[in-house]
Amino acid sequence: MADSPTSIISTQGIQLQLLTPSQRSPTLVPTETKGVVYTKRWVVELLLELSGYSPETNLVDALAVEPAAGDGAFLGPMITRLLESCRKQGRPLSDCSNSLLAYELDEMSAARAKYVTQSILADLGVQQPLVTQLAESWIATRDYLFDTTGKKADFVIGNPPYIRLEDIPEESAMIYRNAYPTMRGRADLYVAFFEAALRQLTPGGVCAFICADRWMRNQYGAELRHLITSAYSVELILGMHDVNAFDNEVDAYPAITIIRYRRQSATVVASATPQTETIQPKLLAATLQPDYRRKSSRHSPSIHAAVVNNWFKGSDPWPCHSPKQLSLLRRLEDTFPPLEMNAKVGIGVATGNDSVYITTDPYLERVTK
Repeated sequence: MADSPTSIISTQGIQLQLLTPSQRSPTLVPTETKGVVYTKRWVVELLLELSGYSPETNLVDALAVEPAAGDGAFLGPMITRLLESCRKQGRPLSDCSNSLLAYELDEMSAARAKYVTQSILADLGVQQPLVTQLAESWIATRDYLFDTTGKKADFVIGNPPYIRLEDIPEESAMIYRNAYPTMRGRADLYVAFFEAALRQLTPGGVCAFICADRWMRNQYGAELRHLITSAYSVELILGMHDVNAFDNEVDAYPAITIIRYRRQSATVVASATPQTETIQPKLLAATLQPDYRRKSSRHSPSIHAAVVNNWFKGSDPWPCHSPKQLSLLRRLEDTFPPLEMNAKVGIGVATGNDSVYITTDPYLERVTK
């Protein structure tokens, strides 16, 4: 299929929006949305709690960014929390016009997100024209990946687009690669969203995403892992493989990642179980804090978690399948020297004829010189 602004390609994944290049500028224009998948409300609330986007704090003077708003699955709860924070601060609602910014390329989805915003504001008694003013201020029908320069954010929260590189026209892929150096190999588009979010953060700011977790272990995520370990702190990785995090079934293995712009500290590695959905998000978030994990020795059927005090360096893969095994591995590495210091480790003779050396005869005597 030709790479043109009118190309429409079917894709699969968590969020499916195909981006094609404009003939006039590097800003890309959207085409038809192919099956956007929405994050469940309890997952949204959990992610907001884990990120610290709480009405108990001053959200009015912070900037929260939602890089791929869709129909407003994250935007709605974020607005509710922002308005509650504004009320607690005793501030007029007009002070919140620069507190929130949600991006959406697809015009129809952006229109629905604005409708959700206006409905929430109207239900809370906000009068026109402030309803329209805030909706226009908070929602941008633009490409997040080309609009972050100069805008520092305290929170970047959401479910970034998950689009395989082979499903993006070559011209578009080259534009993204040139803008985001971590997008190497056969990287998915969400790698660029991670990089854009991290570079946008203020000191102490947080990137909180639910996204496919393959980048943590495979080759195309190496540059992103290197960027994160060079300047940021991985606070939490919560595997969501065994729960229904989305309204529709998806062909990815998602995880919640909480990454903060500060020196690396302890990391909680956890995996959710089918029982996790029954736990109130605020309580669940509290049980995933490092201090709670250190003090609690109780086993919970709803969550498996461990604290890792020393995170990985450079571009090394992050083997986060089993929290307990990872915790044990890091403890052994901290306690004992590498095996190579006192022994030679090899793979043996590679002859391609294992039958000469391998036997099931227990009575065969080993011959040594």
